Amino acid sequence: MLFKRDPIWLTLLCAAACSAQAVSLQNAEKELFAARYKHAAELYAKVLANDPADPTAYYGLIRSLIEDHRSQEAYSKAAEALQQFPQTACVQSAAGLAAYRKGDIAKAEEHFRSALRLAPDDAAARQGLASIYKTISKFKTARNLLMEAYRRSPGDPQLMLVHADISKGADHIAALREALAVLDSDSEEARRLRAHIADDLAAGDRKLSRLISPYEKTRIKLFLILDGPLNPRGLGVRVQFDQPETARLLLDTGASGISVSPKLAERAGLEILGDQSSDAKGIGDKQAQPSHRYIASEVRIGEVVFADYPISVFRSAKSSDFDGLIGADVFRRFIVTVDFPEVELALEPRPAVTPSESDGPMDAATALPSGFQRVFRFGDHLAVPASINNGRSTLFLIDSGTSSNLIDDAIARESSKVYRDDLTRVSGIQGAVKQTSRADHVSLVFAGFRQENPSLVAISLESMSDSMSVAFGGIIGMPVLRQMALTIDYQEGIVRFLHKNSMR
Repeated sequence: MLFKRDPIWLTLLCAAACSAQAVSLQNAEKELFAARYKHAAELYAKVLANDPADPTAYYGLIRSLIEDHRSQEAYSKAAEALQQFPQTACVQSAAGLAAYRKGDIAKAEEHFRSALRLAPDDAAARQGLASIYKTISKFKTARNLLMEAYRRSPGDPQLMLVHADISKGADHIAALREALAVLDSDSEEARRLRAHIADDLAAGDRKLSRLISPYEKTRIKLFLILDGPLNPRGLGVRVQFDQPETARLLLDTGASGISVSPKLAERAGLEILGDQSSDAKGIGDKQAQPSHRYIASEVRIGEVVFADYPISVFRSAKSSDFDGLIGADVFRRFIVTVDFPEVELALEPRPAVTPSESDGPMDAATALPSGFQRVFRFGDHLAVPASINNGRSTLFLIDSGTSSNLIDDAIARESSKVYRDDLTRVSGIQGAVKQTSRADHVSLVFAGFRQENPSLVAISLESMSDSMSVAFGGIIGMPVLRQMALTIDYQEGIVRFLHKNSMR
């Protein structure tokens, strides 16, 4: 009765409630930006519980859950949000995040574009759409979208790093430190950023990874690395560091840059860059190892020579069969062909492009050369869509550093019988996988090829998918690649699989 006689009280109470809700959202966003994801998710959930009719908190909640490696909860909340509030930009952007984490790139793009139609100024939708363009090597378009998102959300540390990347010298370092100040100092993101800053300061004005040999066609003879007398482990390449030290490195399309062990770095006299470490992540169930950045004044691979090349150094980079890893992306200035049957690496200069390349990012061409197909890029990792037993398509990494084809055990259970295998051992950068299984009768179709697998090794790829923020259904390894000449154009984001005779 009081409210009917004096509606001003109702207005004041509503204003107070809205103000409290706004403060709660601000506190949740602060936790999200600080990379305290668990607490951020709790705060966003409370906001939604207090006002279920307001969808504003869904984006922050789902982003927090994904960053906190709780993807299944994120998928559930995205479905819930879409059912209740399909015509809101924040919910469409949140659904885009969930779809991207699932590995459904096309559905993610659909959601982000829907969000922009509903709210043309939405920063989250621009940020999400930029992630789509990066996967298809449209890097210039992606950067433009990210800079537009930064102007609308300048306090987001993910976007602050994009702004820092276009700055030079002292301005670049200052921008990185500004982003670092937002993060919780104990977070993995802060640790990684401190290492980035330390490395940049140590590098100074040096231009890293300079190609100092002629930019011309060349061939590099590789060698075969065996895992047992009949099983090819991979291909190796001999790399010389600073003249005296020669290393045997595994050529790995699933790795990036060059990685060696601390002992090799010491023998080669490599110069350490910063005094901070980041984490070396990959397959395996052990804790990630600290990785430091060093620099080699010269790296010689056949006739190809680089100056001031950064090297990642961590213990598990080496094995009993090789001294470290070298990603095919080391040669990304060239069009790269790894001819597995011929045990040879061929490098072809890109027409009308100098080895220094453009100072800014470029967009890949829309048209594909004959025989090539588009791949999805996640950093310098390459993935192709593959269907499993004529079912739905999922992303498979192309990884010449893996001696077996692998399938995610949860994906395998959707279309195959899976049983435990205690005899097969799978290990990677993070040590051995605790539980290994087998999937019966898996037929993979990718890039115009069909590969029948009577029994396929199945492990959980959830941790790897968490670290790369996108789900992978499996890995295409040496059992497929050893029959191929694989050509990679990193700039265009395209590959060509040419089937050849079995490896000699």
